[in-house]
Amino acid sequence: MSPYLIIAVLVAWGGSLAGTGWVAFGMGQDAEIAGQAKINKAITDTREAAQQGAADEIAKIKVVNTTVRGKTETIVREDVRYVDCRHGPDGVRAINAALAGAIAEPVGGGKLPAADAAQR
Repeated sequence: MSPYLIIAVLVAWGGSLAGTGWVAFGMGQDAEIAGQAKINKAITDTREAAQQGAADEIAKIKVVNTTVRGKTETIVREDVRYVDCRHGPDGVRAINAALAGAIAEPVGGGKLPAADAAQR
């Protein structure tokens, strides 16, 4: 065999190894990019699902404004203990009933007071 033929075979073999390495490296990069894209998509999907779930639960919240006025205001005006900023037993019962979500007895039977033209 001629030495030129051996050198040509070795150069061709080295070139094929280099080409194979280059292709394998590119395939590895493609696989890593695809893996990162899959992770990013999972993160995005999870974030969107969490935001949608939070929005659904927030939409279910019912805001209830309860004002306890009549009975406590009357006690405050008539009871001298409120000078020292303390609640009496009736006031504590009314506040506890309001905190529990149940009004012990509706003030005014659930009706609004009549409009007084003189106060306008």
